[in-house]
Amino acid sequence: MLIRKKRGFGAGKYNGVGGRVEEGESPEEAAVREVLEEVGVRVLELEPAGKLEFYSTSSRPDWVVYVYKSRRFEGEPRPSDEAEPRWFSVRSLPFEEMWADDRLWLPHVLAGHRVKGRFWFNEDYSALLRWEVEAEP
Repeated sequence: MLIRKKRGFGAGKYNGVGGRVEEGESPEEAAVREVLEEVGVRVLELEPAGKLEFYSTSSRPDWVVYVYKSRRFEGEPRPSDEAEPRWFSVRSLPFEEMWADDRLWLPHVLAGHRVKGRFWFNEDYSALLRWEVEAEP
């Protein structure tokens, strides 16, 4: 399942469900909360799948993203003010409507690997300039 973002950074693109980690919250807790808030699904089990860093104009990452997978959840996805959920088969992911980096790391995660990635974009994130991706079983 992916969501089409309705607003904010990346609006109009398909992406995984997620958001910011709030103070006092672990990345896992944030992932569970964000899925419930954005698509109304209660995650019952998370599997760590990677860590991604995104850079533009600074030597410090603009975004650090923790990637998780889940096959155990309750509820049916529903739209929210932030997201329109949609199921895709692995063979028909809409990469042309996703961030440029997704085609570099997501296939590894879907193949069961854990990834580490670093991605450098231009200032407004309209172009991916370079990347490093490591995948391990």
